[in-house]
Parts: sequence; C-alpha cells; structure tokens
Amino acid sequence: MFDKRLFELAPEARIPVFISVVLKVVALFANIIMMIALGRAIEGIFQGTSTLLDSGTLALVAVALIVRAVAGYGTQRAGDIAAVAAKKSIRTKIYNKLVSLGPAYQETVSTSEAVQLAVEGSEQLEVYFGGYVPQLFFSLIAPVILFICLLPIAAGPACMLLACVVFIPALIIIVRRKATAVAEDYWDTYADLGSMFLEDLQGMTTLKIFQADKMRHQQMNNTAEGFRKATMRMLGVQLTSIGAMDVVAYGGAAAGIVVALVLLFQGSLSFAAAFAVVFLSQEFFLPMRALGSLFHAAMSGMASSVRIFELLDTKETPRKDAKLTAQQCELSCRTVGYTYPGSSATPTLHSINLDFPANSFTGIVGKSGAGKSTLAAVLSGHADAYTGTVAINGVELRDLSASTLATLVTVVPSDSMLFAGSIRENLQMAAPCATDAAMEGALGRCGILNFVRTAGGLDLVLSEGGSNLSGGQRQRIALARALLHDTPIYVFDEATSSIDAESEKAISEVIRSMKGDRTVIVIAHRLSLVKEADNIVVLDGGTVAEEGSHAELVQTSGLFAQLWESQRHLEERAAAAEMAANSNVIAASRTVAASTDRVSSTAVHKTPAQPESPESSTSTSARSAASSTHQPTQAAHQPDRATSINQAATPKRSNFAIMRRLIKLVRPLAPRMALAITLGTIGFLAAIFLMAFASYGIVEGTLGTGASLSLLCVAAVACGILRGPLRYGEQLCNHDIAFRILAYIRDVLYGALRRLAPAKLEGRAKGDLVSVATGDIELLEVFYAHTISPIAIACIVSVIMLVFFGATVPEVVPLALASYLLVGVVLPIFASHISGKAGEHLREGQGRLESFTLESLRGMRELLQFGHTQERGNTLTQITNELCKVELSLKARSAAMEAATQAIVGSLAIGMVQFAFALAASGTTELGAAFVVGFTFMSSFGPVLALMRLGTTLQQTFASGGRVLDILDETPETLEIEDGSNIEFSGAEFDDVSFSYAGAHKQVLEQVRFAIPQGEAVALVGENGCGKSTTLKLLMRFWDTCSGAVRISGHDVREVHTASLRSNEGYLTQDTHLFAGTIGENIRLAKPDATDDQLRAACAKASVLTLIDSLPSGFDTPAGELGGRLSGGERQRIGLARIFLQDAPFLLLDEPTSNIDALNEAAIVEALEGEKARKTIVLVSHRASTRALADTEISLDRPTNTSGA
Repeated sequence: MFDKRLFELAPEARIPVFISVVLKVVALFANIIMMIALGRAIEGIFQGTSTLLDSGTLALVAVALIVRAVAGYGTQRAGDIAAVAAKKSIRTKIYNKLVSLGPAYQETVSTSEAVQLAVEGSEQLEVYFGGYVPQLFFSLIAPVILFICLLPIAAGPACMLLACVVFIPALIIIVRRKATAVAEDYWDTYADLGSMFLEDLQGMTTLKIFQADKMRHQQMNNTAEGFRKATMRMLGVQLTSIGAMDVVAYGGAAAGIVVALVLLFQGSLSFAAAFAVVFLSQEFFLPMRALGSLFHAAMSGMASSVRIFELLDTKETPRKDAKLTAQQCELSCRTVGYTYPGSSATPTLHSINLDFPANSFTGIVGKSGAGKSTLAAVLSGHADAYTGTVAINGVELRDLSASTLATLVTVVPSDSMLFAGSIRENLQMAAPCATDAAMEGALGRCGILNFVRTAGGLDLVLSEGGSNLSGGQRQRIALARALLHDTPIYVFDEATSSIDAESEKAISEVIRSMKGDRTVIVIAHRLSLVKEADNIVVLDGGTVAEEGSHAELVQTSGLFAQLWESQRHLEERAAAAEMAANSNVIAASRTVAASTDRVSSTAVHKTPAQPESPESSTSTSARSAASSTHQPTQAAHQPDRATSINQAATPKRSNFAIMRRLIKLVRPLAPRMALAITLGTIGFLAAIFLMAFASYGIVEGTLGTGASLSLLCVAAVACGILRGPLRYGEQLCNHDIAFRILAYIRDVLYGALRRLAPAKLEGRAKGDLVSVATGDIELLEVFYAHTISPIAIACIVSVIMLVFFGATVPEVVPLALASYLLVGVVLPIFASHISGKAGEHLREGQGRLESFTLESLRGMRELLQFGHTQERGNTLTQITNELCKVELSLKARSAAMEAATQAIVGSLAIGMVQFAFALAASGTTELGAAFVVGFTFMSSFGPVLALMRLGTTLQQTFASGGRVLDILDETPETLEIEDGSNIEFSGAEFDDVSFSYAGAHKQVLEQVRFAIPQGEAVALVGENGCGKSTTLKLLMRFWDTCSGAVRISGHDVREVHTASLRSNEGYLTQDTHLFAGTIGENIRLAKPDATDDQLRAACAKASVLTLIDSLPSGFDTPAGELGGRLSGGERQRIGLARIFLQDAPFLLLDEPTSNIDALNEAAIVEALEGEKARKTIVLVSHRASTRALADTEISLDRPTNTSGA
C-alpha cells in the first residue's frame, strides 16, 4: 500500500504531504464539532426549548464551515505542491540517468517509452504523491478520531462503525496483488501504443511509398484495441473493489445508523448522540473509501514507477573523474572488443590494437558493416561497454569524466543532429562564447557561409532536426559546429556522404588543413579522402585486417587493394560515361533554360514565422518545409517560442463547439449511455434516501409519529447496500463508452495523419504529435466518462428531489431550486471563466515538453559531445517549471472553487434547515417534516457538486479536444485520388513545372521542362539545395506543383489513381527508415506476400544477402530502433533490397550508395545496370561512379552555374 522507495525518490514532497494530512485532520475536527453542535441545538428544538437554531450555534457552525473550507483549500494546495515537487524531482532523475547511459539508453528502454516515463510517467505519479499518500495517513487517523469522539456519547454505534471500517483496508490488500499486475500490463500496453505511434510517424513517408500505411493503420488499431482491453481490465478490478467498498461503506453506515435508531427508540441514546451518529457515520468510511479510489487511480502511476526504477537501476559502465588537459593527444587501443548489449551475435569489434599518434592523420576504411562507426563510438566514449583498453595520453577512457572527454574528442558523423532553434544557437552548443566572426569563419571553411547569409544569417531558424535544410546543408553546418569545438582529437565518420562534389572538396580541404595540428581520424568509403593519411587501417569483420600507408596497401593483394581497384574502376567508368553524356546534359540544360531562369541553387530565406524548404530528401527526419498552416519549432532553449501542432493556422474553437463535435460520437452508443444514466440516478437517490430514511427514523424515535421503525431501518440498509452495485454499473457503462470512443478517435486520428503525410507532417514536432495521440486523447475520457452522464444524472436527480420536497414541504422548493442552479450551473460557469486559458496552455506545454524531451534523446550523442547536457537539463527544468506554474495556478483556482463551494453548500444546507424550522414554528409544516426536508436537502448535493468540479477539470479536456480536432480538420497538401486513371508506366514528363514550398518567398523549381523516356536512366545533378529531391517528391505526388504539370504515362499525376501511381514507382529516400522489427519484416514491407526466393533475390541485388546469411538469426535478426543495430551502409542496402523486392517499373533513387563502400557500390551499380533493360530510373547521386549508369544527366542548377558536367 505504501512504496517507501517511491516516496524517497522525491524527498521534497514530504513536508507538503505532512501539511496536507494535518489540514485534513483539522477539517475533520471542524466537521465533528459542527455536527455535535447542530445535534444539541436541534435536540432543544425537538424538546420545545427553542424553535430555531440559536445564534451561538449558527456562529459556531459558520466558524466550522470557514475552518473546513480553508483547511480543504490548504489540503488540496499542499497535495498539489507535493505532486509538483515529486514530478520535477523524478523527471530530473530520469533525464540525468538517460544522460549517464548516453546513446546506449536504447538498450534498456525505447526512445518513446523514455519520453513517456520522463513526461507522462512522472505526471501519472501526481495522484500518488498529491492524493494517495496524504489520504493513506489520514485514513488511518480519521476512524480513530471519530471513534474517540463518539465513544462517550454513543459507544455501541461507534464500535459497530469502527468494526465495519476494517473491511475496507482488507479489501484493498486483497485486490492489491491483482491490481498491481493489471496496472503494469496497462502501462506496458500504453508504452507500446506510444512507441508504435512514434515509429509510424517517423516512418510514415516510407509507409506511404510502399502503400503499407493501411496495414500499419490496422496494426495501430489492434494495438489501440489491446490498450482499451487492458484499460478495461484495470478498470474492472478498480470498479469491482470500489463497488465492494461502497457496499461496506454505505452498508456499514446503515448498520451504525440502525443501531443508533434502535437505541434512540429504546431511550438508551439521546437525540444529539443519534444525530451525531447518523450524520457522521459516513465520515468513518469516506477516508478509507477515498483511499481505495485513489489506490486504483495511483496504480497506473505506480506501474510506471516500476519501469522508472528499472531504468534508474540500469547499471552504468563505471566512470572515474580523472582530469586531462592537453593540446596534443595520442590515442591507443589494446585488445578492444565490443558487443552490442542484448545481442547474442558475433562481437562487432574484437582484438583491436591500434595507435593514433598525436597530430597524426589516420584513415579507417572497410566494407559497410565492418565496425568502423562502432569503433568511432568507442573512441569518442559513446560506447562504454567495450572490453580491453582505450587510452588518451595513457589515461584510460573510462577514467575520464564525461566533461573532460567532451573537451578532448569531437566526432563528426554522417547523420549529425541539428536542434530546433537558430543556426547561432546550434553553433554555440560547441562554443558558447564564440563570436559572430568566429562562427562565420567556421561556416566559411565548410563552404556554407554564403547560403547562411542569403537565407537569413546566423539567426536563421531551423526546424527540429534541421528538416528545413538539405542533407548537404545540414552536414556542413554540423561540421562548422564541430570545428568550433576545437578539440585535440577529431573523428570524421563519413562526414562527406550525401553532399555534392564541391562541398566534399571544401570539407576535404578542412580535414587536410587539420593534419599536423590535430589528431585526425577519418572513416570513409571514398578512399581518396584518406589517400594522404599517415596510416590507413582496414577493418574487416570487426578486426584489423590491414594497416599501412596508401602506397604500401595498394601494393598488396588485400582488401584495401580490392576496394581501391573497385573504386578506380568505378571512377574510370564514370569519367568515360561523363564524357559520352556531356552533350546530353548540355542539351538538356539548354532545353530547360530556354523556357526560363528556372532553379535556385541555394535555399532561400526562412523567416522565423514560416520556413521555406530547400532541396532535401523525404525521410524519417522529415526534410521539407511545413505547409502554410504550420510554423516551425523554434529555439530549443526558449520554450515559449516553440509552436504546437497547427497552433497558428486553425481558428480557435469555443468550448461549446468542441463539446458539440465530441458529443456526436456518443450517438451510436446512446442505449448504453441511457443505461449508465439510469443506474447513476438510482445510485445517487439511494445514497440520498439513506439519509432521508435515517432522518425519518430519528423523527420516529423522538416524536413517535407512528411510522414503522423496522421498515425505515430495512429501507436504509437496502439503500446502503444498493449504492455500491449501482455505482459499479454506472461507471462500467460510462468507461466502456469512453474507451470505445477513444479507440475510434485514435483510428480517425491515424487516418488523418496518413492523409496529411508526408507534406503536412514534415518539420513538425513528433513529440507533440505523440502527445496528442496518447495524453490528449486519454484526457477525453473525462468528457465521455465523467461529463455527459453526470450532467444528465444531476438534472434528473435534482428534479426528483424537487418533487420530493414539493410533496413534503412545498415552500422549500424555490430555495432548493435556486441552490441547485447555483451549485450546478452558476458555479461551474464561474469556475470555467476564472480558469481562463490555463487548460489550453497546460496541454500545449505538455506537447512542447514531450517534443523537447524527444529531441534531447535523439540528439543525446551531440549533447554529450559538446558538453551541453547540463544546459539542456536546465532548459528541461525551465520548461517543467513553467508548466508546473501553469498547473499550480489552475489547481489553485480549482482548490479555491472547491473550498468556496463546500462553504456555500454548507451555508445553503444550514439556511434550508433554519428555513424549514421557521416554517414549522409558524405552523406551516410539521416539525418532523421540516427536519427530514432540511437534512435530506443537506445530503442531496452530490450530483450537482460533480458538475461544479467540471468547471475546472474540463478546461484541459476541451484543450485536448481542440488539439485533436486541429489535426482532424487540417486540409492535406495533396488529396489521394481513388477514382482516377490506372496506368502502366510508359514515361514521365515535367511540363513547365514551378514549385515552392508553402510560405516560401522564392521558388525551388521554376518552369522546369524535361522528359524521361521509358527504359532510360536519368541522373538529376546540381548543387545541394537545387531541387533534385524535390523533383522526386513531385514525381511521387507528395506535393502538387504550383503551376505546370507532372505527367506519368501521359497522365497528369493529379488525375491518376494514387494506388496505381505508387504501384508504378519505387522511391528510395536519402535516409533509409527501418522499423523496430526484424530485417526480414522490414524488407517485406515492400511486398508482404513475397516468397523466400523473391526475398533472397532482392537482397542479392542489393549486395546484402551475404551479410544477412552471416548473421546467426538471418532474416529474423532484429533491426533495432530506427535500424540502430545496423550500420548506415547496411541500412541503405536493406532499403535497396526493399526497392528491388517491390519491383516497380519506375525507380526514383535518392543517393542510393552514399553510405556504401566501393565493392558493394560496384555490385549495386551492376544490379541497377541489369535493371535498366526493363525499368526506367531517375537517379540523384553526388557520386560520379554511381551516376555513370545514367544515359542522360539533367542539371537543375541555374543556367549560369551549369557547366554541363
């Protein structure tokens, strides 16, 4: 019942929890004093010594109501403060642990679940710290206090009540084990849902290419249905136990009341004592019953805590805190080995013995998958779980602190992460004190300064992942950042992949300029980059196969010589093809240029309000600009600048408009809703009339009206027993309705995202979208399970009670009606008004928090490398603090409204009692009737109080509903055509095509005209950012042209059946997206019904079959998150295998060999040569050796920049 370790995880919460418990006790004493005082005063009225409540009693009651309201407010505030303190503490601990684990955290937990644990996991612990723990201590104290207070005046009923109370903790203990297991299953299923959603969002372009989005949609629905069932299982346990506790609570209260009434009737108990028992009886059980409700509500949070503890308990590689300051560093490896955690495969590295002298230039080469990037991760300290010894100047790498290591080694990978924010902010990660001149100098060395100046300068805003830049532009900015870091050791890991020849030349010159001044290690597939190296290391199968200078290695017959010869052959072939095709490219350029000055060779300016996408690839990182309805995520360290989903474009809906849209979904489930309303109404009436029958019993025991006491006791017991099952039925129906609708909403949301992809999703914060699909949709449960039927129940119960009052004492009906309207209508509206936009800000902030956390995890390698983890953690704390400030503000208003409402209800109840007694004193009604009406009215506020609480709780719900509707209502960039023409590919054509990304000031393509005949291979050439990948996207119809037409087989693509179009096109994006399944599952995505022979043939063409067959599990080998268990070259070859398996007649290949070694490139080029006889190929590649297979080259540079090559 109490998790000591969880409580110790947030010591800051202890004092607020203690204060909350103390204030709960104060409120209880106030209630006890008030009821005893009322009992004695009313006893005097029944004895005829007075006719109304005396002023002293009224004053005491007023003070008690005020004390109870203030204590209630303080209790809730203290609980909220405890919850917030706990969330902040736990979130910080999770982030620090993830930083300690580094990129290897993925071996323990998926990125999606890590985000969920850090954000929603800590949020779900709110109930535990803010409600459950204070209530636990209070529920142990309250029955004892009540027993002590009632024992002197009503010993028998007090003992009966105390005896019944112990059944509730017994029930909690009985269900705890089952509840824990069910709750853990719930959390695991919820985490799976979030992981799958994030994975599909990141890979939606790939799914659309292979028309697999429909299949994944069904899988998502299956996962959502599994989550619904897991939720209902947890809810079933919760409702069953709560129902049983209701039976004990109300039945126990009825038992205590019956004992008191019998004793009153026998004359063994005074009126005041009987009154106190009747109206304090439920106070015995309410704390324990509330604990039971909170126990189950806290279980989901406690289930997440299990995963949090697993993460926090993950063993880290021991790291000491040695310091090392040196301008010149040598690096050495002795018997180094590395096996990826959780992998039973052959070690990726083994028996590596290498020396990297200070200020030397070392090249590392080998076939893709040889272990080169793994070695780079080991040398940089990002892969701590190595065996053997790695030392810098004789100091073991693991003995160095992370901060020290960050000052010694810089790695420049092929997929460097750029963060949302400005270029300045990204560069200053590496050098916080860098001047503008220093930053521009670094950009100039990398050949990207002119672009930056043209596009907006250092303050140019980048989207998440730099998705509004081309691949080459991102890579050069990342290189400039690395140069600013200025460490004695640099490791360049395929730093020139996917960039044009001119940029490659500039980067190569930068690397060569560092020779003799830095210890430089270059990992490359392009052997020319390491030709001048002092030493070249050849890796093969995870070990050093050869070592020596270029001159030495080419003289042998080893692997390097094979690679060199293969590359030389490819380059000679490329040179010959270039000479032969030179006239073709010139003619093509002139043909295009004759129409217009067409294409910008650089990306154009992106204003902070709206990015303009330059040339880029469609990939998992979503590299195009967003649509006109989307603003980019802004600077990562300025949370208020971040933009949530579609926030600027969609007109804000009123809460009423959102409610109207949401309520329409209930119509198919109306009969079930009617049943819930019926059961809820009867249940509330049972609770109310339990007190009514008790009041009748007191009147009978005191005045002897002739009513049957036994019948009244039976009726009271029946009401007490029925309340539990009726509440169970109502809640089960409500939640079944709610979670069926939530599953449906997830279905239509996923469908909307399919329609919007890829154009409207590129550049958007994926964490925010996942927040909508998980947290926002879950919040809609408040509307469907706790709003619709409670409103109906409150209306029906209020009408029935007014009828009852009218039949008993008609004169009180106006006051009762006014009271119900005040509490159930006026106060909720007022509560909603004072809440303002806090709920909306809270949900948008939650989305920002998830996006920021996701981006931090995706960029963990860069954060560690540049020693930026502390700054990023501070920003996370800042975002959390701002979010908590909004949350505390909203909850403060909610607590104030709750306290004020309790005081108002108490005052209305006392006013009704006094009014009823006044009517009795005037002879308008009988004293007994006045008593029954007054105290039945006091017990009848339950339904309308539920409405009052909706005034604040619905603020977040409507904000979440609005965020969901924003996505559902957004118009896709391109609508899929279902009734268009079906085609067989016979060629493609661009006819005066102009195109710009939404919101851009300049066009990427302008009046471009060219034809691609069937059976030809065409290469698109030009500088980075000139429009090559954009051309491929237009051929896929991921975007529509601004003017002109793209035609396939003579048909405008806007009139072609989308499924037919995609069936005719095979598109390989720059960055191959792999899903977290097996290698075989990833390849079969292109053709799920492929035979094993077809699968193997496709892999053979992609030169990846030998690799797969060498793996212990073959095609069943897990690819890992985003293909993280495979090298970049292996991922790219698997992507090619997917294309070959799809076997479309029209191939669009974007940098198909950028991460592949010369031997595998030769094999792939040969396979593509074999495909030319029956396929048409459009190729984008900065490798001349790959472009050599093209029959024609089409330049997309400006005519003045086109040289014909």
